[in-house]
Parts: sequence; C-alpha cells; structure tokens
Amino acid sequence: MYVMITQASRKAKAAREVYESLRKRAAELLPPTQVGDVQGFDGVEVPAHERGRVLALRFHDEHLSPYMKSDMNLFHLLMLDDQVNVKIYRAEKGWLFVFEGVQAGPKPFGTAGYDPR
Repeated sequence: MYVMITQASRKAKAAREVYESLRKRAAELLPPTQVGDVQGFDGVEVPAHERGRVLALRFHDEHLSPYMKSDMNLFHLLMLDDQVNVKIYRAEKGWLFVFEGVQAGPKPFGTAGYDPR
C-alpha cells in the first residue's frame, strides 16, 4: 500500500522535511521501486522511533485531494499506526510513502467479536 504526495500538495513541505532528515541519517539507501505507475528512488527505511513523524503528516486529511495518489481508502489511512513499516522514496513529482503491515479490515471487538449495540 502506498501514498504519493505531489509537490503541489499542502503536505509536500512536511513530507520533504521528513524525507530529508531521514535521508541525512540513513546508513544506506534502498534500491528503486515501482508501485503502480509511480517510480520511487533514493528510498529510506523509517525507524520505529521516527514513525510518529510520518503519522503526524495525517494523510487522511488529503484522501480526496487531487495532489495525493493512493491505493488505500479512508479506513486504511485512519488505521495507520506505529506498528506499520514505512519506507519513503523520492519520486519524480513528489514523495512516495510505502506501507507494509496495514490491516485489511476492522478487527473484531467485544465479547462476541462484534458490537452488541
């Protein structure tokens, strides 16, 4: 699952700052990747203690924006947490965030596995 933030997005400045700060401290860059029709290069793995910075970008605010492209729906964007592995790549027209470990659907809850209301 991925989110592509273009340079015209209001989240672009924050995304660039997160990417640049992580890239400066990265020991090695990840190989290029292709997600859908988006080519990502110069990627970095986001360490666990830095995932909060990525989550603070609040991708769900931009889910209907023409300046953000994603294969995730609003539910997926809202369910992102610090347990999800994140990689950030520079793309031709913005920044590519690749998420691994996003849950596919809501987890059952309550004693019977559903809301008894």
